[in-house]
Amino acid sequence: MQSTLLDILILGLLVLVFGSIYRTRKTLRLRYWIAGWLFILAHFALLLLNPAGKLWLNVTGGLGIAALLLGGLCFLVASSPAFTKPGPALRAQVLLAAPVALFGFVAVFGFSNALMPAFLALVEYAVLSFVFRCWRQNRLILVASAICAVMAAVWAAHDMVTHQDIPGVYPVLTQIYLMNAVVYWYGFRRRSIGAVTTSAGLVAWGLVFPIAVSMAAWLPNIHVSGELWNLPKYFVEFGMILTLLEDDVIETARQREEYRVLFDGNPHPMWIFDSETLRFLKVNKAAVTQYGFSQAEFLAKTLREIRPPDEVPRLEEHLRAAGDNKLFTGPWTHIRKDGSAIKVEVDSHKIQFEGRCARFSLVQDVTERHQLYERLLFQAHHDILTGLPNRLLLKDRMEQMLAGSERHGDRAAILCIDLDHFKQVNDTYGHHVGDICLQEVAALLRDKLRVTDTIARSGGEEFIVLLGQLKNRGDAAGVAQVLIDAFRQPLLIEGHMVNLTASIGIALFPTDGTAAYELWRLADSAMYRAKHAGGNQYGFAGDENGVLQLDEMELQMGEFS
Repeated sequence: MQSTLLDILILGLLVLVFGSIYRTRKTLRLRYWIAGWLFILAHFALLLLNPAGKLWLNVTGGLGIAALLLGGLCFLVASSPAFTKPGPALRAQVLLAAPVALFGFVAVFGFSNALMPAFLALVEYAVLSFVFRCWRQNRLILVASAICAVMAAVWAAHDMVTHQDIPGVYPVLTQIYLMNAVVYWYGFRRRSIGAVTTSAGLVAWGLVFPIAVSMAAWLPNIHVSGELWNLPKYFVEFGMILTLLEDDVIETARQREEYRVLFDGNPHPMWIFDSETLRFLKVNKAAVTQYGFSQAEFLAKTLREIRPPDEVPRLEEHLRAAGDNKLFTGPWTHIRKDGSAIKVEVDSHKIQFEGRCARFSLVQDVTERHQLYERLLFQAHHDILTGLPNRLLLKDRMEQMLAGSERHGDRAAILCIDLDHFKQVNDTYGHHVGDICLQEVAALLRDKLRVTDTIARSGGEEFIVLLGQLKNRGDAAGVAQVLIDAFRQPLLIEGHMVNLTASIGIALFPTDGTAAYELWRLADSAMYRAKHAGGNQYGFAGDENGVLQLDEMELQMGEFS
């Protein structure tokens, strides 16, 4: 009784180990293993019962033998490739288990010898049909199963002829557990401790029955402890657990190798860096090639050292905000060993690397894409010929200037500049020289004005200048006079001396108005008044008598609005 309780306790604890593993690895193979050990536990639990009366004694005996047989069948099914896939055929399992389970009851209740051979044949048919169905391509398993079946049949026949108790039960148990040893070894096909221990334990478990019967018949005076006969099942259970742990080790090694291949051979730069210090812990070959640093040089650096100093605070803020979450950021500027800059997008997530909290990063060079985007953005907001802001960007700059002037209480001015008689330049020297003139005018304006001032080309030979942070009307007049004087200097273009003059109209904020559209209209009107007065001069919107009606001006204002 005490040894049986100990068996139940040890087996139960090991079943709990299987259960804890099953929570993270829900495979059908493990499910069948657990079911098999639960049947074995039920067998030992039935041994604790001491029923009164022959009927109940036979019932518990039949249940105990059925549990032992079903445990072996569960192990056999677990090793089957056909039954470890999702959706196994339930009917096939029932057809396999039912005759095997009933066989124990037939033997225990002592049915006639005429019924026993038929039941034995049914059991052998069910077991061998299952084996041939699952391993029809494996000659070793088929031959071994056939040999085990023949030996079991001969032994069972001897039991029936000599009128042994529970005839055929021990032969069938021996057959099932020896077959388990063969299919288990073939299923894992590796000389690991777990596979060897389990296969050897199953062989010993199968041989326990003929050895025990032989010793009882030929060496009746030798007493062997029951615990000795139960040792093989512990080897099997421990071996199965070791096999699962080995599977984890093998899978981890496989994943590590796949990761190494993907990491080292990836065409995109990859690295792992410490989450706290930002020091590089590992970089791939693509990173070394792309950035020009050697492996040793990379590992001596931190992520901060390949970033421009002004980006570092934003980088650290992003990493703090990300925490354990995946982070996709960019474009960032990275500095290579030769000092050149590239634009990158970075996809990173948190990992554990060699016991450290780290982040894995995949870096994609988007320099060309970013440059294309910048070019398209520039072209959308700038004049192609001169590179100055166009009307679209001018509107935004004007709104910003007026808002800033209102906020700080400053004055501002809008200057409309139109080149006098520019059509004659095109007609005399050609449009090519005329285009160069416009480019030279743009350069002249940049040279004479402040960096904070906005210069735009609004169309044709007309330019717009936005002046902010003015104190009075005289500041705007001074700038206009500087420009008028600068235009009087002839331009040497491809051997031609080109003389240019300009007319300038000025509208002041907030004296002449507060709306961008209104100020531009007034400055444009003042410019046309200066041009009609002979050109080569400037005028203020406030000095205008009446409202100038010009269809061309109204058309341009309509485009701006």
